[in-house]
Amino acid sequence: MIKSKNVFICFGAVHYDYLLKLKNNLIKLRTNPINQSKKIGGVAYNIAKILSIFSKVTLASLKISKTLKKEISNENIKILELNKKNIDRFYISLSDKNNNFLLGLANTINYEKNNSFIKNFPKLNRKIVILDLNFSKFFIKKLVMNYYKKNYIIVCGTSVHKVYKINTLLKYLDCIFLNKGELFKLTKIDNIKKSLKKIIKINKNIKIIVTNGSKNVYFLNKNVILKGMPPKIKIKDENGAGDALSAIMILLLNLKFNINKVLKYGIAAGSQYATGKKITKKTDLGKIHRLSKKIIIKKEYLQ
Repeated sequence: MIKSKNVFICFGAVHYDYLLKLKNNLIKLRTNPINQSKKIGGVAYNIAKILSIFSKVTLASLKISKTLKKEISNENIKILELNKKNIDRFYISLSDKNNNFLLGLANTINYEKNNSFIKNFPKLNRKIVILDLNFSKFFIKKLVMNYYKKNYIIVCGTSVHKVYKINTLLKYLDCIFLNKGELFKLTKIDNIKKSLKKIIKINKNIKIIVTNGSKNVYFLNKNVILKGMPPKIKIKDENGAGDALSAIMILLLNLKFNINKVLKYGIAAGSQYATGKKITKKTDLGKIHRLSKKIIIKKEYLQ
């Protein structure tokens, strides 16, 4: 198994996700029968869980319930609670009968309400700091400014409604993961290449990964764009697939893998996750490696 050093700390959300799937075609303005399942989610947690297969990981978030803490206890994750009171938060997703995502509902405002834990930042040096955008803009700015000089800062987009929180922080970041909608919202430009150009004018050294649904994934490194096409798969559950892509790419970037392989493995991990084959301790990278061979990478230059 590939192993990484204990360098990862994730700041952000951990809570329950409630996954609802329609049994039949959607009938608007009527009651629709569903199947329901529940899992632990949150972008920061999803990434920490996969990274914990290969390394010890710290997850810094709001205080969690005893039940949730017990469920996480068998994972290689150290929980760092940033406040003293357990505050309710959760996420609901709705998919059609064919597992196509229809709607997400995030009750996550409590991540933004209380900044009293701001003084509880742990001292970090030469760590990889990964943050989702669920905390307040004030907290995120304080976190980045506190850590960027001595650590590697990675941001994972989270939502088009939250990406504005980093619009003044781009020059301090080392890597960002966004979907196309988040990229356009951040730059106010509805074109991927033009959006990338705008960001690297602010920070020429930043790595940018942009997912474009099932069409392709862009990876900008310096002035080089790698574009990979996801393989055709039968989708079972898209929730967390983007986080799986991010986690594997973060792992391999830390291990100094070739950037082509970083992108191929990331796309393969996200695709495998979407088919319902979760990345577990039994998986290692074998299945991901085999799937990555089906992925074609095209190289372009950002003129």
